[in-house]
Amino acid sequence: MDALEKLEEKINRALSLIEKLTGDNRDLKQENERLKKEMAELRAKSIDQEKQEKERSDQVREKLGSILNKLDNLEKIS
Repeated sequence: MDALEKLEEKINRALSLIEKLTGDNRDLKQENERLKKEMAELRAKSIDQEKQEKERSDQVREKLGSILNKLDNLEKIS
């Protein structure tokens, strides 16, 4: 094998590697975008759940306050 053939072989291997890496990079970018979307959806769900939990907590607090007021009124009557 002369020097020119060796160089051609090395160039072909380098081009193959570049093509593979380009494909891998494209796949990783797509996966990254998918994960970003999934993360955004999870964040939105988390925010919704936190809001619902706060609303429930506020409702429980209101009901407890009402019950305590009724108990206080009963104690005052007794």
